[in-house]
Parts: sequence; structure tokens; C-alpha cells
Amino acid sequence: MRLRTRRAFLGLCILTCSISVGLAVGDHAKHEQKEDTSKEPFEFTDSVEDGAHMNMSAPIPRPEPEPASVASSSKHHAHPPQPEPEPEPKPEPEPKPEPEPTSAGSAAVPVPEPEPAIKFDNIQSEDYGDVVEAKNQPDELDTEVIEQLVDRFLNTGSLADKNAPKSANPAAQALVGSSSYWNTDGLKVHFLFDCSEVFGQWSVLTSVQNLPFQEAGSIKDEAIVKEWIKGYQAEAQKVLKEVAAAGWKYFSHASQSAKMSLNEAEQVSLALHLGTAFLISQRKNSLSLTEHVRQVLSRFVRATSMQAKQFDVESITDADLKRQLAYVSFEGMSALSPADYAAFNQAQNTLNREASDVTICDYEVPPPCALKKIDLESIFRNDNDGKRLSHLWISYLTNLAHEKATYQKLIAFTNKGAKANGFSDGGAMWRSAFDLSTKSKPPAFDLREQIEKIYKSIEPLYKQLHAYMRRQIAGIYSNPAGLSKNGPIPAHLFGSIDGGDWSAHYEQTKPYDDQSTLPEDMLFSFHTQNYTSKQMFVKAYRYFKSIGFPSLPKTFWTNSHFARVWSRDMICNPPAALDMRDGSDFRVKSCAQLGLPDFELAHSLMAQVYYQYLYRLQPLLFREPASSSISDAIAKVFSFLATNPHYLYSQKLVPASHLDIQDALVVNKLYKEALENLAKLPFDIVADNWRYEQFEGKIPPGKINDRWWELRNKYEGVRAPQPYNSSNLDALMHTAISQVHSPATRSLISYVVQFQILKAMCPQGTVLSEGCILSEDTTEKLRETMKKGSSITWLQALEEITGTAQLDAGPLLEYYEPLANWLRNTNEVDQTVLGWDGDGALFTAEEIPKPRTGMDGGNGILSEDRVAFPGGVCANGQECLLDSHCNGTICVCNDGLFTLELGSTVNCVPGNPADSGFGDGQA
Repeated sequence: MRLRTRRAFLGLCILTCSISVGLAVGDHAKHEQKEDTSKEPFEFTDSVEDGAHMNMSAPIPRPEPEPASVASSSKHHAHPPQPEPEPEPKPEPEPKPEPEPTSAGSAAVPVPEPEPAIKFDNIQSEDYGDVVEAKNQPDELDTEVIEQLVDRFLNTGSLADKNAPKSANPAAQALVGSSSYWNTDGLKVHFLFDCSEVFGQWSVLTSVQNLPFQEAGSIKDEAIVKEWIKGYQAEAQKVLKEVAAAGWKYFSHASQSAKMSLNEAEQVSLALHLGTAFLISQRKNSLSLTEHVRQVLSRFVRATSMQAKQFDVESITDADLKRQLAYVSFEGMSALSPADYAAFNQAQNTLNREASDVTICDYEVPPPCALKKIDLESIFRNDNDGKRLSHLWISYLTNLAHEKATYQKLIAFTNKGAKANGFSDGGAMWRSAFDLSTKSKPPAFDLREQIEKIYKSIEPLYKQLHAYMRRQIAGIYSNPAGLSKNGPIPAHLFGSIDGGDWSAHYEQTKPYDDQSTLPEDMLFSFHTQNYTSKQMFVKAYRYFKSIGFPSLPKTFWTNSHFARVWSRDMICNPPAALDMRDGSDFRVKSCAQLGLPDFELAHSLMAQVYYQYLYRLQPLLFREPASSSISDAIAKVFSFLATNPHYLYSQKLVPASHLDIQDALVVNKLYKEALENLAKLPFDIVADNWRYEQFEGKIPPGKINDRWWELRNKYEGVRAPQPYNSSNLDALMHTAISQVHSPATRSLISYVVQFQILKAMCPQGTVLSEGCILSEDTTEKLRETMKKGSSITWLQALEEITGTAQLDAGPLLEYYEPLANWLRNTNEVDQTVLGWDGDGALFTAEEIPKPRTGMDGGNGILSEDRVAFPGGVCANGQECLLDSHCNGTICVCNDGLFTLELGSTVNCVPGNPADSGFGDGQA
């Protein structure tokens, strides 16, 4: 009943009018509420902007545990949680004695509410630049502008304005030639390339006082190096500021003119090597560079890098200066010749396009074939016909096999670019971002050895998860062909076409039927407290301030986009934190919806904003995170801590009942996360090891596909759907291979490191799976590290935060301990075989479990866009609330209820409104 009440109360705002009528309908509802006082909603009367003060620096006190035999009892058990037993018949309840009458003056003593872990009462309120957020509907059209466009088209035959400036971004182009850093005089032609074919008379290579060309490493004067770097950064900041402004304009108001403006700003910025890092880190692949821009990027980055190589790095004693010069000197794939670089990009484009556009026929369906990869993703998530899925898997890879030669070209060009940068092969160049090796410096540690140690650490837990899932899959797909109880799992049976994603099977295989009400309770709070998307970010911001982070400039609130602006064609994905490159303007771009997922997102983005803000005083070349893995790990830590029940209770977003941590809910939560993230770690290892071996030439051309499946079997316990074709390239099924040509190790390191950071910041004795309450003291090391940006390596950053520079899977395993205990116990009780090197014995009928629910590929998390009220549209899978159901198009009232329409609102009520003069009396 409590779950239904939460949902029902979400609609009280639209029932206010009908309640005020005070007629039979309202009387009936009031009578029902008196019958069950447990239905009364929790209520917070304080404002959204309460201040904050920490009153805890130790682990959160836990309530006394109930008996361990209760499936959803408190956590601390003498033994690990038991698997959920079969329900037993309940005995007939004994009649309860009549309650003793109480005197007129006596009353029940109210139970005091628990003290919040954080008291938001000492944080000074700020001006958040509040404006009315855009409604969830398109804004009114500007008819005057439309009339001008129509008149222009009728009179000229074109919508273009002939009087408009020829340049879409005159500010960016005005920078060209504005200082000596745009002058190429004094540089020998054989060192440079002729820019006139690209930009006419633009010559955009740097020089210091017309410094004549010198041989590589011949300039040893540190004073000249400092002067060169100083001028380079001053000019770079002006250019990157223009790129950031053009990029923001395009992201927040996409149009052809904005795209042209961004392209022109990019063309200018690509004259400076830092432009590459900025575009990669800020845009996060949300836009693809045009082929023209790619060519410009390659030529200019290569030239500036070569100029930096005139300086003898080894003769420089200033460590910071040496590090900055190394940033400018590294060319990456731009070290290729223009022709090779164009061919490298063409190979990437071809693979990306073909992986998306290949069409196949459905199972037992004749041509014409219309299914594409995007269709397969939905089919694999929702269908349990093993034969059909096997057919689709094989057909897709067979039709994509012709791109094997293209992929081998990509490997060859990567090797060529690596050798131009002084590395032995592409794998060594990829690993250099992590092992800190350079052309002249060996690796700081053996990355492959460290990753292997991580795998060995998590292997026991992974095998428990694998064994449990293998048995469950036998039930989901009705004991499909190719599946055994002691062998590898066929790759097409995980509900996904991407390696390591098992999340589609969560609902059918979750450990307990218990379902958390946290998402609904939070959505309920957001609505009853009249939240907006922006106020979720305000909550996150005040949390960061309460744990020692400084105030952000007011421009953050006035310039950011927290919700979609419906009058513009915004680019919503991916949400991002952006440094506008002037040292004071920091923004987020998000189309957040009210709900738990985007509340977590708000904390993640605020962590990224604070990283950028804290390193703003560093030299321009150091205004980046120590590594993307560190930045992502920090963001994930705060995203996770945003779900801590004590924190949410302090923020007045959940009732006190959530403070009693339930074992069943914890195990379910960890299980879901394991299917999404932990199961992916072995796949990441396979993806990189397979490519490393190709870079090193260790795999004969005819054995590339065989080696792929050998590695997947070794690390993941996964096999091909049926005997595969050795001449194909089955790895192209996965986005991580066909469409993302970069090391998967980055995400693996980020996931491991996030738990190391979490453990380092939480007080001793914290149960990591529940999170903790941070304080100003516990975040001090983190804040100091963030201030240093990329002036330190990622290993130094890790050591400053956690006390060790070693990757350690220990905190990750500690976090998953409740799930590990449950899996061990369950697999032992069910006599489930661990590992996948058995003889291929099949499951017996008695060994096959019954799935908990039907096929359900949803994530079970409620947010504003996934619910609808009576009369609302539900055609896209929204859940109908307030005693209504979906008729395929809109939410209609359940049987036996009457529909009451008041203005634009629709209400489902038990009494006939016509009896009081409302409506037409139709049920």
C-alpha cells in the first residue's frame, strides 16, 4: 500500500481543485485515509535551500539488527545472507484482544524523527540566478522572424541573407596573424608545409622572435624554452576561448550557422597543439570533425609539435617546463603524413558506418532485409528465442566480414603512427598514457602485468557471478542449444550485443523480489517540493560546499543549461561540464529530468565542474585532469554517494524508513551494478590484449578470429554462438572494437580506482556498499589534488588521494562483499558448478530455475519522462500512475473508477462525480 500511496500522492497537485469541492468524492477519499494512517505521505516543510553543517565524522550508527533469518533484515549477520526460501503456508492468525480504552486526556507519544547526518543550516544562501525554467513543451514561435524568412525566399529564391558577413566566426578569424605566434617568417620551408592550399594566405605556425629553424634537440637554453611556452599559452588561451564559445553555442542552440562558426573556430585552434586535447576532452565525441578539419588538424598539430622538438628536453631542469613541453611535442596519430592520416580516418569512418548500416534478415523471414544494428539491440534485450538470436548474430557478422581488411589497415596505420612517435608499436603508444612511458623514458611499471593482477583478484567473484548467471540463462532461454552447466556461455544469450553487458537479465534473475522504493520516493519528493531540474544541481552544489568545496561564480548558474530549452535544437547527449577557457566561466550542459538517475548525474557533473574550477590557476597546459580515468573515477564516487540514504534524508528527499538498510535491497543493488559494470571488466581486458597482440604481429592473419574467441573463453567464459568462421572478424560485433579505436583499459582503471578513492575518503569501519557521509577533513586531500590538474601524473594523483600509487582491487571486492557472500551461499545450495572448463554436461530439468519475471529490458528506475498521469500519453512505455492504466495511447482510469475532468486535468475517483453535478457520470 505504501508504494501505491507514494504514486498516488504525486498527483495531489492536480487534485487540489476537486478536493476543494468538499463533496461525496472528497469525503470518500478522506474516509479511506482515516482507515489506514500508514498511508500518510512523508512531508518536509523546510525550503529547498536550507544551509548545511556537518555533525558527523565517523561511520553512520546502524540500527540494532533483526534476526538473520529475515530476508530483508538489517545487515550485520553472524552468517552471510541466505538465498530467499520458498514461501511457507502462513498459520491462521489468532484473534487480537480488544484494545483497552484510553482516557480522554491520554495520547500516543510521537516517535521522534532521527537527527539528519548533515544539517544544512550554516551554508549561506546564494544568488543562483533563478529564472523560470522552460516548460516541457515547445515555446511560442517568433512569427515575425518566420515572415522575414518567407519574404526573403519569395523575393530571392533563397533563405540566405546576402548582407550577412561571409565569415560565420569573425572573432576567431581575427586572431589569425594577430601576434608573432602566427608568423612563419624565418622558418625554413623544408621544415614546414605550405598552408596556402588550406587557408589561402593564413600561416599559422608559432615562432619566438622569428627564431630560425634549428635541428631537433639543438636548443638547450631554458630561458628560450620558457619564453616560447609563455607566448604559446597566451595565444592558445585566446584561441581556445573562441572555440569554447563557438562550441557552447552549437551545443545549446544547434544550427547550420552555429556549426559553421564552430568549424571556423576549430580551424583556427588547430594551429595550436592544445586545441586537440581541448576538443577531445570537452566534446567527448558528441560531434565528429569534418574531413577537411581533420586534415587541417593533422597538418598544424604536426608542425607545432615539430617546432617544440627543436628544444632539448633532457637539458631542461624545470620539471613543470619539461612536462609542458612534452604535451606540445607529442603528436599522436598526427605524426602520420597527410595522406596516411586521411587514410587512417577513412578506415575509422568506414568501420563506423558499416557497423551501423549493415542490414540483415530476421529469422525465417525472406528478403528484403531491413534489420540494422540498432534494431538488434532491442531484439536481443527483449527476446528469449535462442534460435532467432543465434541466427541474427551469425548473419550480422557474416555481412560485416568484408570489413576485416579495413580493420587490419587501421591496425597498420596505428603502428605507423606509434613508430613516428618513437614507440615500438600501437599497443606501446596506447599504454603510454597509463605507464607514463615516452620516446626516451621506459614505462614506470608493467601495465599488462598490473591488469593481470586485477583480473586474478576479481576472478573468484566473477566466476561466482558467471556460474549463477549461466544457470539462470538456462531458465530464461529454456535450456538453449550450446549451453552446458560447466562450460562457457554462448555470447548471444546475455541480452546484449555488446560484450560484458548482462544488465538485460536483471529483472528475471535478481536475488530477491524486494524492490526499493527509493526512486519513487525521490520523485514524489521532487514533485511535492516543487523541484525543477536546476534545483537538483543546487542540492548537489550545497552538498559540495558542506564538505569544503568553495563557492562557484554566479555565472555558473546564469550561463549553464540544466534542463532542455524547448525553443532550441539542443544537443543533449552527452551531458557535460565545460571549461570556457577564460579562468572564470564554468558551465554544465544537461537536459536533466526530475528523478534519481539525473540527481546522481547532477553530483557527477558538479564533481567535474569543481575539478575544472580548482585547477583554473594552473598554467594553461596543466588545466586538464591528471587523466580521464581519475576524473571519471571521482565523478562516479560522488554519483554513488548521492544515493546514500543518510545523505538523502538530510536533504529531505526520503523518509526516515530508508535509514534502516535492508539486506535484500543492498544485494539486489550490487547485483544490478555487477551485471552492468563488473561483468564488463574481463571483456575490457580481452579487447585490449587482442589488439596488443595484433599490434605486435603475434597473430597470423588467418588466426585473428580464432584468437579472439580463445581470449574470450579464457577471461570471460564466453564462446561463439555456434562453430564460427575463422575468416570472419567477430570482434566487429562490439562497439568497443568497431567504433571506438582506443584502449578499453581506461574504463577498467577508472572503475577500480573509484573504489580506492571511496575507501580513502570514507571513515574507517564504513560499509562501502552503503557509502558514507563525507566531511571537510575527509575531502581535503582530494581538493588539493584536484587543484594540481595535469601538473602531476595520474599515479601521483592516485597516491595523494589514497596513499598508494598502486592499482588495488581490494576496495572493489570489499564493496561487493554482500553480493559475494550471497552468490557463494546460493551457488553452494544449488550445487552450481564454478568455472567453464568442464566436459559440457547439460542441465537436467530439475536444475533449471524458473525466471522471476517475464522478459523485461527496462532499468526499473523512475524519472519524470517514464511516468504519466490519467489522460497523459503513455505510447512510449510510460508507467500510468494514480489508478490508471495505458490503453495503448493514453492513461485511462481503472475499472470501477470514474473519470473526473477539471480544466486540463483528469482524475480517477471512486465516487460518481455526476452525483454532485460534475461530469457525465461515465465510469
